[in-house]
Amino acid sequence: MSRFARTPLLANGAYALWEKPVFRKFLPETWTVREGDMLDLIAYEMYGRHEWWWAIAVANRILHPLRDLRIGMVLRLPDPVEIERFEEGW
Repeated sequence: MSRFARTPLLANGAYALWEKPVFRKFLPETWTVREGDMLDLIAYEMYGRHEWWWAIAVANRILHPLRDLRIGMVLRLPDPVEIERFEEGW
């Protein structure tokens, strides 16, 4: 199921506001962004699931994954149990 499943649609078919999760638990390790890193690749490396890129973005207030991800940024990584809990609520 898509994380946008419960997101209301506007009249023009665009998504309205999305209920963002608030992550309270994080992995003990962080990720320092290197040349060539992308959120989906980081998610796959850390969780084995590339589709969880959005959780890293939300946890680190990254609004545009291509524009806002900078070399040297230290990313906090949400606990996978928290991500799964949010997905179950969709």
